[in-house]
Parts: sequence; structure tokens; C-alpha cells
Amino acid sequence: MFFRGVYYKSQNYMEVGIDIVNIEEFKTKIGDGDALLSVFLDSELKSFTGFESLAGVFAAKEAFFKALGRKIDWKDVWVKKSDTGKPQLQTNATDYNIKLSISHSKDYAVAVVLIEK
Repeated sequence: MFFRGVYYKSQNYMEVGIDIVNIEEFKTKIGDGDALLSVFLDSELKSFTGFESLAGVFAAKEAFFKALGRKIDWKDVWVKKSDTGKPQLQTNATDYNIKLSISHSKDYAVAVVLIEK
């Protein structure tokens, strides 16, 4: 960014993670109760019903791990809906500003996570 002819470099920078999930494969691999409970919190299972939505939450967690640069426990990161219904990714692992976008179609769910450090 230029400010009065002087180059200004922000102290903050962004990390980006993206993940895409085939919904049918997701359903086959994680379809039983034990696998669901190892990845999702009870609150996520109540808020996001159906494999299409859960595949989006799964993609969000994977995208977060990629942006973070390391994997943490599945239940240490969670997705909840804001008052307007927009998904929000939260974790106790970091206090960074996290942005999330999830989309899904008939066959795929995709998520993008931006972490401002």
C-alpha cells in the first residue's frame, strides 16, 4: 500500500486454506455414528443437518487446518451459524481473525478459510 509516496507494509498478513469434499464419498466414509462423533461437536450435528451441510463443515475444518499450517484435534475447531445464518469458524487454538465461506452443490461441498495473522 502506498501512503504519501512511501511504501507502507502492514504487519498483518493472510493465510488461505481451501478444501473440496465429494458428498457421496463423505457419506460413505463418515456415515456411521462413531466417525461423526469423532469429527463433529453435538452442537454442529444439531445445527447442520444432512450430509451436504456436514460435508461443508468438514471442508471448513480441513481448510482451516491448511490455512493454519498444522492439524489440531477435530473438536478444537467448530462451525456455528451467526444470527443471520452465516457460518462462522471458531477455535480456542488461536486468537487470529478467521473468515469462512462454505458452498455446496449436488455433488460437492467446498470451503475457503482466511486467517488474518
